Amino acid sequence: MTTAVQAPPTRVRNRVLAMGFFAAVITYLDRVCISAAAPAMTAELGLTQVQMGYVFASFALAYAIFEVPAGLVGDRIGQRKVMTRIVGGWSVFTALTGMVTAYWQLLATRFVFGAAEAGAFPTLARALARWFPVTERARANGVLWTGARLGGSLAPPIAAVLVARLGWRETFILFGVVGVVWCVWFWRSFRDDPAEHPDVNAAELSHIRSGMPAPKPRQRESAPWGRILGSGTLWALFAMYFCSAYGFYFFVTWLPTFLMREHGMTLERSGLMAALPLGAGALGCLAGGVLADWLAKRTGSVKWSRRGMGVCSFFLAAAGFGLASLSGSPVTAVLCLAVASGAHDLALPVAWATVTDVGGRFGGTTSGFMNTASSLSAMLSSVSAAWLAAAFGSFDAMLAVASGVYVVGGLLWLLIDPTRPIAEDT
Repeated sequence: MTTAVQAPPTRVRNRVLAMGFFAAVITYLDRVCISAAAPAMTAELGLTQVQMGYVFASFALAYAIFEVPAGLVGDRIGQRKVMTRIVGGWSVFTALTGMVTAYWQLLATRFVFGAAEAGAFPTLARALARWFPVTERARANGVLWTGARLGGSLAPPIAAVLVARLGWRETFILFGVVGVVWCVWFWRSFRDDPAEHPDVNAAELSHIRSGMPAPKPRQRESAPWGRILGSGTLWALFAMYFCSAYGFYFFVTWLPTFLMREHGMTLERSGLMAALPLGAGALGCLAGGVLADWLAKRTGSVKWSRRGMGVCSFFLAAAGFGLASLSGSPVTAVLCLAVASGAHDLALPVAWATVTDVGGRFGGTTSGFMNTASSLSAMLSSVSAAWLAAAFGSFDAMLAVASGVYVVGGLLWLLIDPTRPIAEDT
């Protein structure tokens, strides 16, 4: 009599993670491209620095308006449909950015670009929550956000070279095409439910669902807004994420301009230097996800391991921004900002793992709620940086303000409890 040997678990979830990784790369390639192109765009279109600040803010405004609705739609109709529409939509408007001829056209195009991109990360976070067990989610979110930061770090030097060689218009069109290719790959390869994927075997499905409640039949259920808006942890996450985004958006909007106008760097050199903070952030995201899962297993406390990482990472980020504001050297300033970015991003996968854990089956909605704060902060950051530079003659004032904001964000982590979901049956 022979005993059947159980097949080892397949690893389709790693393919899903790869798709999420590349989606995040493309997201930030398209989002950050404009920071490297900004000097050439302002010169050709005759824009002031403050007007360009409003262009940056128009993206963030639309992102804030549509973030929660997009996350809600992802929860209701599935991540496969929503992500394909999101990436396809923003890719079209990335390309259209290269065709504008006036200030109002640029404002409108970037606004619609922000609306199209809204919901991308809440939808991806919800997809990872469905494809990875609780003990692997921080690592998975770390890989996802490593992709985002990698895309952000690659965008300035790549865009700078392309703008110098081809022109800023052609650069936006080229970046738009990349997203369309991803859409085809994702639609063919992804399924919302691991049980529906033909390549997932029983062993992998069992592993994915370990520690999770039994799946319920798919139904279009309304989000419990009373519990969402009554959750102290979600409001603390919202406020923390507002603080998180304020300094970060300086990297993806004004850093190349800061290096060119205040320190006399060339376009291509400023692009290379601007890549360093986001490159450090990529390492921080990857390390943060692994470290968070390790600490949770080591200490036996998800709550305090995540809180501790959040507090420490934000305080280190505050120190980096503060030192950068006092530095007279562009190289020293960028190195300090790289430390700040890497430290801050240690907590990024922790925040996203926490908000999906708290949200449960409404994780896309709660993620959208939290991420709306970053859009509001990005809007304020983009415009206030231009105002402060005009008032004080330097972006150093912006860096000092960001340092204080990160101190507040670090303290807010003490109010966040990832072990308190919005509903016991999530």
